Amino acid sequence: MKEQLIKITEAFFDAIDIQEITTIQSGLINNTYKISTDKGDFIVQQLNQNVFKNSSALLNNKIKICHFLESKQFPTITYLRSRKGLFYVKEGADIWQLSCFIPSTVKDRIDSTEVAAKAGEHLAQFHEALLDFPLDELEYTIPDFHNTCKRYTDFLENVAKANADRLVLAKDEIKKLQLFYSKIKKIATAIQEGIIPLRVVHNDTKISNMLFDDFGSIICLIDFDTLMPGSILHDVGDAMRSGANTATEEEKELEKVNFDHIIYEAFMKAYLDIAKGFLTKEELENIHLSLPLLLFEQSCRFLGDFLINDPYYSTQYELQNLVRTKTQLKLLEQVSAYFKL
Repeated sequence: MKEQLIKITEAFFDAIDIQEITTIQSGLINNTYKISTDKGDFIVQQLNQNVFKNSSALLNNKIKICHFLESKQFPTITYLRSRKGLFYVKEGADIWQLSCFIPSTVKDRIDSTEVAAKAGEHLAQFHEALLDFPLDELEYTIPDFHNTCKRYTDFLENVAKANADRLVLAKDEIKKLQLFYSKIKKIATAIQEGIIPLRVVHNDTKISNMLFDDFGSIICLIDFDTLMPGSILHDVGDAMRSGANTATEEEKELEKVNFDHIIYEAFMKAYLDIAKGFLTKEELENIHLSLPLLLFEQSCRFLGDFLINDPYYSTQYELQNLVRTKTQLKLLEQVSAYFKL
């Protein structure tokens, strides 16, 4: 691996001495490494082209948004140009990028109202900084990524062609999703029809994608692979899908899975203190549907995958996607009761 990383970094520098290589474990999609060199510390990342098939669109979105944020002096990732003037290099069929390493710490969960408030505040500032970015310059890297109506239709198609044994195992979860769709259909349709406006959104706003400094303040968001036009509701819901859960989506003991409304309220207050200045009337009226929308959508994806023998989400044991579904639905039930949906 060191020889390969030397070859890649030499595409960015005339000569460079790699002194140390550290594999970054926090990401689940791309291969990512920190390299310490005689020219400083950098992050080298290999693009996963099995997940992100439209690599040119992804690179276009990332670079344009980072440059735009830099022009506003909003902290973000700094990607380096190769010696050929590109923001990536190809090594065989692989695509690699190199960015400046940002000294920081990463949190796996929102563990206090203070952290929740900082996360909500930073996400609002991120959205605000990108309000005047021209949306037509962005491409859709994954079509229908948060098209909840289509995700539900896909789920129903998977029910129709499901593995018979798994269909029996998941009968209660299937019924719950079918019953809940009527509660989420209106807002999902409003997003698809443009009643809820399109904006620049991150689409992966979990707390581990926010870098913290030594004083506990957020430096910047990272991981722009799914950045594209979408609804702000998706970013808010995605942040709280993991952030307001007392457990993880892998938890088998459902009594440990609970909606932490105190964390949720701290995040939302901080977010809305800033965002209420730029959100539309429709966004403000429906912002409380962000979390149930994302929990419902993710439940459809996990359960749909389970029913047809797990072709999409990687699993380590047979019922893992059903376990993931159950955690989402447990949270969805509690969130629905909290908001009286």
